[in-house]
Amino acid sequence: MKSKAAFTLVELLVVIAIVGILIALLLPAIQAAREAGRRAACQNNLKQHGLGLLAYYDEHKAFPVGNSAPLADGNTGGWWGVNARILPFMEAKNVYQLCNFNYHGSCFDWIAQPQSGALGTKILAYHKCPDDPLTNPPAMYKLDGGYGCTDYLGVMGSSSTNNDGILLHGNSNSVITLHKVTDGASHTLIMGERAVSNDYWGWPYCGWGMNGTGYGDQLMSTEIGLSKGWPDGNHNVHFWSYHPGIAQFLFADGLARPLAYDLDYKVFVALSTRAGHEVVSSPN
Repeated sequence: MKSKAAFTLVELLVVIAIVGILIALLLPAIQAAREAGRRAACQNNLKQHGLGLLAYYDEHKAFPVGNSAPLADGNTGGWWGVNARILPFMEAKNVYQLCNFNYHGSCFDWIAQPQSGALGTKILAYHKCPDDPLTNPPAMYKLDGGYGCTDYLGVMGSSSTNNDGILLHGNSNSVITLHKVTDGASHTLIMGERAVSNDYWGWPYCGWGMNGTGYGDQLMSTEIGLSKGWPDGNHNVHFWSYHPGIAQFLFADGLARPLAYDLDYKVFVALSTRAGHEVVSSPN
C-alpha cells in the first residue's frame, strides 16, 4: 500500500522560515510606502494653503497679516491669524463666518462665546499633518476651553523681531505685496511645518504666541534653524515635523516641497527673508 505524500517537519519549518523572511523584507517597504503617502498628503495640505494665500492676494492685492495686533483700545481684533483670514478661499466660508474680527475683546474671548459655534474646535483636514499623532487627541479639545491646533505656521522671517518675512504680526500697514518680495516668490518661504507638541501650541485661527506676537502659535521664524523636534514645549519655537529627516514648506509662489534637517543654516535663514538679496538656490 502506497503512503500519501506529505510535508515532513523539516520541510514545514523551511517553508515557515521562508515566509517569515519574506514578511520581514516586505514590512519595511510597506511602511516606507505608507510614509511616502503621508508625506505627499502633508505636502498637498500646504499646497492648499498656497492656493488660499494666492487667491487672497488676487482679491486684496497683498498677502494677509500673519497675526493681528490689537486695535487702539488694546484688545479689539487682537491675535486673529492668517489661517482664519484665508478660510473663504479654502472652501471654508462656513467656518469663516464664525470669526468675528471686530469683536470688542480678544479673539480668545470670542471663540469661547456660545455664538462662535465652538470655533476653536473647527480644525479642518488640511490643517493637520497625517504623520502628527497629536492633531486629534480628545485632550486637545479640553485645553483652555477647547482649542484645536495646526501643523502649518506662517514664516515671519529670520527672527521674531526683524519683520523681514512675508506673514507678519501687525495691522493693515504690515501687509506685504509681491513688489516687496525682491528675493523672488520662488525663493521665499511663506509657510512651514511645526508639529504640534504636547502642550498644544498652534491654534490656527487665534494665537497669542510669545509676547503677543503670534510667535509659536501662528507664526515662526528661522532663527533657531531647522532640526528634529520632540513632543514637548522646548520645541514650540522651531520648524520640525514627525516625518523622518524633513519638514514640509510652502514658497510664496505656491510650490510646496520638503526641506531636509541637514540644510545649511544660512541657506534656511536666507530663504525666510523677502528682501535679503542673498545669493542662494532653492534646495531641490
